[in-house]
Amino acid sequence: MDPRNPSTDDGADLVHALRAELEALLASWEYAYAMGHGCSVGDHPRHRAVRQRAADLRARIAEHTP
Repeated sequence: MDPRNPSTDDGADLVHALRAELEALLASWEYAYAMGHGCSVGDHPRHRAVRQRAADLRARIAEHTP
């Protein structure tokens, strides 16, 4: 797999897997709490990690998408 060339089958598979992981995260209760609880409970390290994971997945998808 060549991460610099997303047109290869492996690159397409990687983007597909990253998108599937992001979609699953966005549909989770964990993500809902991470996005909604910050104003009422404060910034919990677990919530921050979930938001960071979503941001990282979006960045990786952008890297590998032409």
